[in-house]
Order: sequence, then C-alpha cells, then structure tokens
Amino acid sequence: MKKRSERLSLVADLAERRKKEAEKFLADQIKRVDSDATQLLQLEQYLSEYQSLYQQAMQQGMLGPQIVNYQAFMTKIADTIEQHKKTMKVNKDQLAQVKRYWAQMHGRHSALESLADKALDAEQQKADKALQKQLDERSQQTTSVF
Repeated sequence: MKKRSERLSLVADLAERRKKEAEKFLADQIKRVDSDATQLLQLEQYLSEYQSLYQQAMQQGMLGPQIVNYQAFMTKIADTIEQHKKTMKVNKDQLAQVKRYWAQMHGRHSALESLADKALDAEQQKADKALQKQLDERSQQTTSVF
C-alpha cells in the first residue's frame, strides 16, 4: 500500500494539471478580450474615417443616391460596432468566470500540495524517530555488553 504522502502527491499532480488547463483557458480568454478591444478600436476608427469622407463629399455637393449609400454603409458599421460591443460583454463575462475557475484550481492545487508536503514531513519525522529509537537501543545494547 502506498504511503499517504504518495497518494496525496498523485492527487496534487492531478490538481496541478487542472490548474495548468485553467491557466491556458485564462490566457486564451484574456487574448480574446484584448483582441475584442483592438477590433472595436479599428471599427470605431473606420467609422470615423468614413464619416470624415462623408462630410467632405457633402461639402463637394454629393448626389442623393450617393448620400443614401454613404448613410447605409455608416449604419452598417455602427450596427457592427454595437454587435461587437455585445460580443465583448459576453467575452468579458466569460473572462470573469474563467478567472474564478482558475482561482479555484490554483487554491485547490496549493492546498493539496501543502497537504502532501505535511504528510511527507510527518512520515519523515516518524522515520527519523524510529531510526533514533533503533540507534538508542543499539547504543544501550553495546554499552550493556561492555
């Protein structure tokens, strides 16, 4: 039968694998949220540039159908921005969940690792005491022989 420290070590190793998976999920989700922010900035810049072009075209006397096309395209960009913001909210909410999961896995791993270390220390102390007892007994035996 395996020692308690060995059994706990196996459980701690499993917890470490789960913690590493959670770290990967966390890193992926952080990248997703960062990417969302970059994409939002790009969309907003694109809309701003297109609005500037629209203003210039209006000053130069743009025709009715062109005005409608510009406005329709700017509306599509604005709708895309709004949809992107909703997606960003979902991704941020998921990030919060992944952070909680990671914290749970990290805490569980730390606790199990600490427990395994304490069990190992206790086993070592027990072995040391047993060895000391044997040495004391041998010492008494050798002194009583002389």
